[in-house]
Amino acid sequence: MISYKFIIKATTNAQAEYSINLAFVKDRLNSTLSINKKCKYEDWSFDTQRLKKSHKEYKQINELIEKYSNRINEIIHDFESDETPFTIQDIISKFKKKSGKQKALSYTDFHETLIEEIKNAGKLSTASIEKDTLRSIQRFLGKTEITFRDLSVDAIYKYQSFLNANKNSQSTIGIRIRTLRAVFNKAIKREIIPASMYPFTKFKVSKIKESGKKEYLSEEELDLLKKANLSENNDIIARDMFLLSYYGRGINFIDLMQLKKRDLYKETITYKRSKTGVIVNFKLNAFWKQKINEYASTADSLYLFNIIHNNQNSENYINNRKEKYLKVYVNKSLKRIITDLEIKKNITYYCARHSFATILKFNNISVDIIKEALGHKDIKSTMSYLNTLPSNTLDKMIDDIIF
Repeated sequence: MISYKFIIKATTNAQAEYSINLAFVKDRLNSTLSINKKCKYEDWSFDTQRLKKSHKEYKQINELIEKYSNRINEIIHDFESDETPFTIQDIISKFKKKSGKQKALSYTDFHETLIEEIKNAGKLSTASIEKDTLRSIQRFLGKTEITFRDLSVDAIYKYQSFLNANKNSQSTIGIRIRTLRAVFNKAIKREIIPASMYPFTKFKVSKIKESGKKEYLSEEELDLLKKANLSENNDIIARDMFLLSYYGRGINFIDLMQLKKRDLYKETITYKRSKTGVIVNFKLNAFWKQKINEYASTADSLYLFNIIHNNQNSENYINNRKEKYLKVYVNKSLKRIITDLEIKKNITYYCARHSFATILKFNNISVDIIKEALGHKDIKSTMSYLNTLPSNTLDKMIDDIIF
């Protein structure tokens, strides 16, 4: 079943006007389409999904909404009568062709639609990156409503310079530009814009050098961390969480905190990575066995560790709990511990994953095995984790072979 309604967007433009959108819901997924009309909040009736008489163009716009409503009903009826499987995007594409809309969907509206789709798919971290990128582009152009034509080849070169001038890392610049490119690719695929508007034929993303290295702890540094004499409770928690990730094949914190009691069978943990959907399993070592007891949840909890309370499982709660726990209990304390140990590295919880992958590589474990251990879908993801070997490791390898 598919349903739709007319709504106003949650955010306003500079004139405090809300965009009027068509919102579709099907199979727990949703998407929105702007009808290129705007109104003040007080002019919109949420009950009738129409403009109130207080809006000076209420008659014309309400007639347009009625016209669009009839057209959508007709399209849905056609699909259902033919018993043809269809998606929300099929409805939107057919609607655009039938209405012969002259005004193209703006870049801002399309990117915001993508962000909502990503959120609804439960990919909150990705949605956050997309949102940050859109805001960054809006700051660069100095306006909220952006057209696809605003983002020409010349504009993207200037945007790259803008990011450099604001001291963004090369890694961040790469993420911003690649996100922008992905939006253009999706817009072309969904027939929002013609392929001739694609600016990345001439602007090569591959030329952006991602020189920012991923920090990791060496085996010697890990040993220092394990043996550190810690007295503060938060410091102990920070170290334990870091080592749980390291010994747990670089498990992400969002997966660690959501491990359930049923995921533990005998001495093996089996879970599905929230990021990739890949099934990962690993055997418990002595450290994991000890910490499962120390951080045990209450008897009525579904979860293995006492991090998520009251069996909460909403996406917003999980994401907020993850951010707060890492900020309050882990990353701040890790920074202090690492400084006290005189290790000159910027270490956070996530560096445990880098450490796990890097140390496997240093010990000549194949990339295919590392890929499996990390729960990646492809080799490219794995390669991004593997740092260039430091010179002393290379020296040792060469000495073993040559001398």
